[in-house]
Amino acid sequence: MDALEIAYRLRLLGKRQADIAKELGISPQVVHRVIGGQITAHAVATYIAHLLDSTPVELWPERYIFKPRASITKTKNALQEGRMT
Repeated sequence: MDALEIAYRLRLLGKRQADIAKELGISPQVVHRVIGGQITAHAVATYIAHLLDSTPVELWPERYIFKPRASITKTKNALQEGRMT
């Protein structure tokens, strides 16, 4: 879902970004930047997702995909190759 659709759905609920910011005690710019994908603030994203009866992963899948760390991948590969016991 893109930022425009998220903002539109919030407006349908009668929620402005300024309202959300006030409820959370943060600046409206933070809300705007989370919706637009410029920053990741998980608490803000979770709150917005809750308002939209969704999850952060559903709203911003490109932001919340699991990326294994290189060291974990190396350890897994070594175990599969039998180099570690």
